[in-house]
Amino acid sequence: MPLLRNAPLLRDFLAVTRAGSVSAAAHALSVSQPALTKSIHKLEQHYGLALFERRARGMVLTAFGESLLGHAKLIEAQCRFADDEMRGFASGEGGRLRVGAGPFWGATILPVAIARLQAQLPKLSIDLDVGVNTVIHPRLFAGDLDIVVCALPDPAMLPPSIDVHRFFDLQMRVIAGEGHPLLKRRRVAAADFAPFPWALYQRDREMVQKLLSALRAEGAAPPRVMVESTSVLAVLELLRSGPYLSCIADAFLRVRPDSGVRAVPFHRDIWRCPSGALFHKALRQYAPLHALIDAIDAVSKELGSARSPRRGGRPAVAGAHAA
Repeated sequence: MPLLRNAPLLRDFLAVTRAGSVSAAAHALSVSQPALTKSIHKLEQHYGLALFERRARGMVLTAFGESLLGHAKLIEAQCRFADDEMRGFASGEGGRLRVGAGPFWGATILPVAIARLQAQLPKLSIDLDVGVNTVIHPRLFAGDLDIVVCALPDPAMLPPSIDVHRFFDLQMRVIAGEGHPLLKRRRVAAADFAPFPWALYQRDREMVQKLLSALRAEGAAPPRVMVESTSVLAVLELLRSGPYLSCIADAFLRVRPDSGVRAVPFHRDIWRCPSGALFHKALRQYAPLHALIDAIDAVSKELGSARSPRRGGRPAVAGAHAA
């Protein structure tokens, strides 16, 4: 029996996974508990594998269940997209798009692009989840997000089911509040950072490692990190309020010239990487997703955030891969 013919059983499987018990899932689905139990047993018999471990406090996925979970989420998303399009979603009559974003994107270009998208599709609902790659990429790969706008990883790290659309390069820079003493200098060496505390975005471990490498290459001590925050806005406020240093994408300074922070004239690059959108190849024909990509492209160009030429254009609605 092909996987798509199991769609009703997969729906029940997802409900139990999310609720943590058959009784709670049965209530959520408005079905009887015996009927839902029978559905789970039928799916397990089909695969010949135990998908759940039955415990006193509920149902826990086995390793086989965890493996099926990602596929089930993707099938659920594709069925949802098909329903949306059949109901005239392309003309703005409803639906939902689940978007993930890196910290730079979530604080600058993406909200503007989303507002433009909803002006075209006024009944479109958007779920926006902002976080670093190590948080949002797994959610995309598992089918919990439809598209992620971020610093692009090494293509070799991407599953074959993921497509890429490139925007522009991001360069991480050391930044400080406008009144910081280091901004009075024409050139700053790594050793000049030593007296000052750092405030960093807590979850961005990749950026922290790049910063350590840059300072180590100059023979300087590691940064004296005094504040780690899960909020980019909190880090910016710290920079405006005290002698802190931090790192952020240089495009942020061009997009938000009124932010009250500036780049420190440190000659060594911290990190340079391409940025873009990651999305499931199965969604190539999904018009609202491409409308969002077009809106991001337009806002980026208007705000002058792109420093390097983009390679490749928007993937065709059907056919070509993104470059």
